[in-house]
Amino acid sequence: MDEKLTTGRLLRIWWAWQWRSVVATFVGAMVLIAIFAFFAGFFGMPMERITLIGNLIYAGVGIFASVYFLGFALKKEYGDFRVEIVEEGQKENEEGLGYTQPLPQTQDRRD
Repeated sequence: MDEKLTTGRLLRIWWAWQWRSVVATFVGAMVLIAIFAFFAGFFGMPMERITLIGNLIYAGVGIFASVYFLGFALKKEYGDFRVEIVEEGQKENEEGLGYTQPLPQTQDRRD
């Protein structure tokens, strides 16, 4: 199936994932950091600690958004193709549109 993964398709998947992750990370982290910094400054936390914790918030939101939107990009219909995850041990159906019939399994017999 690698012959169907062209550079153009790969870039479409990557772009669907990345732009959403970047926007969500920026907006989500800025909101959370602003709320945190307001209360931390109000209670007298040192600026160095606020900066450190703000960076950790930004990284955490970025990781969360990246994983969340990777799932979104993998489930998305791209018009002329879609991404499909296939478990090992299943065979392709006649139309080549999925893997519906499991291959026969051998049983582990301990006689």
